[in-house]
Amino acid sequence: MATLIIFFIAILPLRIVTWAVSESVTNNRLLVFAAYFYGLNTMLLTLRAFGSVLETFKGVGTIQIALFHIMRDAVVVIVHFAAITLAFASAIAKIFVAETSMVKGEITEKKP
Repeated sequence: MATLIIFFIAILPLRIVTWAVSESVTNNRLLVFAAYFYGLNTMLLTLRAFGSVLETFKGVGTIQIALFHIMRDAVVVIVHFAAITLAFASAIAKIFVAETSMVKGEITEKKP
């Protein structure tokens, strides 16, 4: 399912735009991004194919389920880290802007 979403949202429109706009393959940034998404799509399809094969062996299914839970938990931690970083960065930026505007106000008031 994820591979179809990536294909229809990212790869197909990039390929259509590349075919319509570009004449050269060299120095084509859209074609490079399409290749990146092709790689991501291939990775997901490979994981899906090997996951289907591994499900046939006894005991591997529980390990696979545990791995997916670990991966989901790791993504949650990364999203929380990004949210915390964004919150602190915006607070520091607001403090910096407030301080610099106050300092500029003091400098302009001292001039005769």
